[in-house]
Amino acid sequence: MKRFSKVLLFLCILGAASATRAQQEHLYAVIDYMHIPDGKTQQDYIALEKLWQRLHQKAADAGICRAWYLNRVENGGRNDFVTIRVYDSLNKIADPWPESLTKGLFTSQEEAQMGQTEQVRNLTHSELWEVEASALSKLEGESQHYSSINFMKPTPGKTGDYYKMEKGLFSKINKARVDAGQMDGWYFLSRMFPSGYDAEYDFITVDVYLDKAASQKQIDAKIFENALSKEELAKANTVQELRTVVRREIWHSVLRVTPSKK
Repeated sequence: MKRFSKVLLFLCILGAASATRAQQEHLYAVIDYMHIPDGKTQQDYIALEKLWQRLHQKAADAGICRAWYLNRVENGGRNDFVTIRVYDSLNKIADPWPESLTKGLFTSQEEAQMGQTEQVRNLTHSELWEVEASALSKLEGESQHYSSINFMKPTPGKTGDYYKMEKGLFSKINKARVDAGQMDGWYFLSRMFPSGYDAEYDFITVDVYLDKAASQKQIDAKIFENALSKEELAKANTVQELRTVVRREIWHSVLRVTPSKK
């Protein structure tokens, strides 16, 4: 039942070392990119994840994991899928599936199938993100979503300015867009691991839509004007000076887990 790579083992150490910080209200996302090897199909992989989904549901209901998502990556190069596990504590990342969750959860045949996980998919790499800001609608949590993932690299010396602009200005804009029904959700995240000056990107924004058609609708300029003052709007228009969008990916929802309603 062990599914950790060397990277995730590092995350366990990170979680144990950051217990004090985790006592505050934070949300963290463990991002695992998957590649389907030759001889296996996407259907094989999804069938396997449906078994793992049962374990993730158990973890969510036990209060260990806030949510779990499986998404197909439209333009991820070698990466075909990505899984997201959301936690409110780094310590919970260190021990995501205690034995009490797995006992009696699967038949012997299912356990044997899950034992073939490494043959069905290759875990290409893992990352740890922290949620810095978000705007969510009532539709958040629906099973089908179309998400645009934007990977940002701040201009050297402008990291703090860029961070403040996303949290202070673009959070207002995107909340207004969500409230107006133009998008289903928005997230601003920082990448905790891997990190460093030479990292390809340091921040991520996620634009969530019901479908592709919704993402292609023209943005109503009045929403910007109503959400910000003239001074704020002028400042927001300088965002290109503060960061570069180094990559974009499109994620399509496949499976999801949230705590069961009681």
